[in-house]
Amino acid sequence: MKIIICLDEQNGYMFNHRRQSMDRLLRQRLLSLLDGKRLWMSEYTKRQFSEEGNFSVDDEYEKKAAPDDFCFIEDKGYDISRCDEIWIFRWNRKYPYDKMFDEDLEKEGFRLDETQTFVGSSHEEIGLEIYKK
Repeated sequence: MKIIICLDEQNGYMFNHRRQSMDRLLRQRLLSLLDGKRLWMSEYTKRQFSEEGNFSVDDEYEKKAAPDDFCFIEDKGYDISRCDEIWIFRWNRKYPYDKMFDEDLEKEGFRLDETQTFVGSSHEEIGLEIYKK
């Protein structure tokens, strides 16, 4: 399974049961990079996607995702031991947070494989880090 998560500069991703931010161009880029691969997400996450795509929406997506599927992590948990790839989109800002991605990726056997930066619709710069086992 492959997970996708959006983090701020402090590795936060949720505050008061809401996502910290979202960006239309990030969603477009993500769908382009996935190139039709299945993307699992919760009902909450689906609300930000008006675009068409190969989406599977289920609040228990982590239990149902196949090894080659992607899961967009926002309001639900994740099991990093089931992952072989992690895509981290990084906001170029600090936001308040009460949920934090505090995994030691190197300790979990991941290595940084690729980085990209691009301009978003609401962020001057968004980074993408792709980690693989």
